[in-house]
Amino acid sequence: MGFQIYFLPIFKAVFVIFTIGLVSGILLRRKVLLPIHIDSLSHITVVLFLPALTFSKIVQYFNPKEFEYWWMLPLSGIFMIGLGLSIASLFYMKNIKKKRAFIAVSAFMNANYMVLPIGQFVFPNKFDLFATYTFMFVLGVMPTLWSVGKFMVTSNSNTKFTIKTLLTPPLVANLLALFFVLTGLNVFIPDIIITPIDFIGKAAIPAVTIVLGATIGGIALKHTPPLLDIVKVISVKLFILPVIIMLILLKLNLHSKYPLIADMLLIQASVAPATQIIIQVKKYGGDIQNIGSMMLIAYVLCLFTIPFWFYIWNTLN
Repeated sequence: MGFQIYFLPIFKAVFVIFTIGLVSGILLRRKVLLPIHIDSLSHITVVLFLPALTFSKIVQYFNPKEFEYWWMLPLSGIFMIGLGLSIASLFYMKNIKKKRAFIAVSAFMNANYMVLPIGQFVFPNKFDLFATYTFMFVLGVMPTLWSVGKFMVTSNSNTKFTIKTLLTPPLVANLLALFFVLTGLNVFIPDIIITPIDFIGKAAIPAVTIVLGATIGGIALKHTPPLLDIVKVISVKLFILPVIIMLILLKLNLHSKYPLIADMLLIQASVAPATQIIIQVKKYGGDIQNIGSMMLIAYVLCLFTIPFWFYIWNTLN
């Protein structure tokens, strides 16, 4: 019974992403879809769909009075990444500089593009709140990914970091919505404004799924990284990190107090590496073949590991 309740829904959600990835990959190779099409959809998603979804969900469903420790969510994102970086660094203690890209792949999770579609499928009746908690978590992930993460995965370590790089449209929308909520100004936003924003935001999930699927499907397995590197990265990202986060959540008894937040955090710890790592490498340089191959392997495996950990987590509660 638990298998049907906890394993299958997550498996189906991740399988949908993989199906879209497979179809998108075939269409890309057949040149029915061109990279410019995916780049354009990704651009629209980042500058319009995700900001609209972020803003509308937070101003409508985020209530600090109901969850006074909301600020712990962005800190949880930073903590989870730091934990992954620390464990992976221990695995690569003798050659951290040479393997820093693999260390980053081990730690940075796909906090938006993969978690939101999973939440849409697994928590359809609670998705508005699930998305709100996810955006709070992402508040800690995005700046870290585009500063520390970018430095680690790109070949040019002399590239300067700027505020413009960190302030992506979804992050700006997140901060703006948070300002409205914390000041109480969100109650003065009329329906004539929030309704169209919410309507536009609904396009984010299918668009995000297509972009994620096409990104995965577009990765070619020309050659794979060394087997030892694969074992290290996969062990940290898909096994060690979820187990540690699960133990912490159990110790804090978070599932009995805030079950949806606990489920979201467990999913965040279990998902595959951030696809934005590929975007960073394409734009700023880096070992695109090895990083891409490593990520593709991680995404294939997480088809089974995400539902497995979600099943274990819920059977323990």
